[in-house]
Amino acid sequence: MTENRVFSSKAEISRCFCKLRRLAFTASLVAAAFLPWTDFAYAESAGLVLVDKFKVADKSEGFSEPSGLAMSNAEGFLWSVSDAEPKLHLLGVDGVLGNSFKLPALAGSDLEGVAPRKDGSVLVLQETDRSILVVHPTDPIQLTTIPLASLKGYPTAAASLVGNPLNKGPEGIAVDPESGRVFVGIEGQPRLLMVLSPELDEIIEIIPLARDAGFISERVDDDELDLSGLTWSRSSRSLWIVSDKSRQIFVYNPESKSVKSISLTFTEDGKQKEVKHPEGIALDETRGLLYILTDDAKKSRLYVFEQPEL
Repeated sequence: MTENRVFSSKAEISRCFCKLRRLAFTASLVAAAFLPWTDFAYAESAGLVLVDKFKVADKSEGFSEPSGLAMSNAEGFLWSVSDAEPKLHLLGVDGVLGNSFKLPALAGSDLEGVAPRKDGSVLVLQETDRSILVVHPTDPIQLTTIPLASLKGYPTAAASLVGNPLNKGPEGIAVDPESGRVFVGIEGQPRLLMVLSPELDEIIEIIPLARDAGFISERVDDDELDLSGLTWSRSSRSLWIVSDKSRQIFVYNPESKSVKSISLTFTEDGKQKEVKHPEGIALDETRGLLYILTDDAKKSRLYVFEQPEL
């Protein structure tokens, strides 16, 4: 039997439609939770699975302002640098500092990204001087400085960087070990990705990491959205770009120009938490682990997560 409902007033009709709208909105949220990722930055994952976390700040070793992060060839260690002192550090995957290599004074102290190469050298970014340091961690240390301005193709980059603030310069670096290409990320205003030749003598491509390219955050405005670290994924042939301000990872394929986003959120002791002040990122794809290094004074941490599937 079908019941014919008669509404007694316009107010009752209005209340009924409000209920229907709320039900539709709730249904849309439930459905969205099960949608697969798309190639847009706002299609975020549900969060990360925490494996462990460790305190890392060590002022006595000049590691009070952790910055870049990368896997090293030494078993159980990552490469890292700090804004505090011009040193290249081996950081244990358990957060304990290993050897530190003091760089010559000419390297300055504003060190940011770090990335190893097949020949055993380690590339380190110097933000203020806008240069790449090629470090051979030997005794004594061998170091070569390559200013970005000295590279072929830099005038084109310079045109894009007009007005770029001094503290928004080169921030992240990564190497594709198969091709030898080097990727340098400009932090912001504007966000740029420079693709360098393996010989570090030419800028072969400049890619704006703009909003219309999929770099979008619900947390901060476009002008505030930054990039703070890079790492290369062999399995997906993509860059994993961590952002401090938006607290997310952008997974960017430089060939297809597609972008996906991973929220830097996780559950601990039944509570939803966020990774604050992420500065470095590294992938151990053999073990399926993702490392995030934070710069948060005494609260600086090395987070270890399960590597999320794309």
